[in-house]
Amino acid sequence: MIRSIQIVCASTICWNAIVPAPASSLPLENDLPEEVLRAEIITEARSPIDGKALSANEFAELVVTAKQQVELDNASLVTNNSKVKETLFLLRLRGFLRSVGIPIK
Repeated sequence: MIRSIQIVCASTICWNAIVPAPASSLPLENDLPEEVLRAEIITEARSPIDGKALSANEFAELVVTAKQQVELDNASLVTNNSKVKETLFLLRLRGFLRSVGIPIK
């Protein structure tokens, strides 16, 4: 009789020690959801060149001109340098041979 009471008391004490305390999983009231932050449109930007403030249109124009300049630089580099052309050809050949199944190191 005493053993069964001891087992019940011991199991109750252990159960209370094992069961975790309830946690609140709700966000804070002033916390903005990530979906809202991701959809936020940034209307002000800084120039990566000199750091001055730009409008959205000016920033878009700067990005476009920078991409065009990079493409022109890459095109002139490839057309002017025969060694680059040869290296690109060999890399493409190597990729083709690997895709066919020929092992190349």
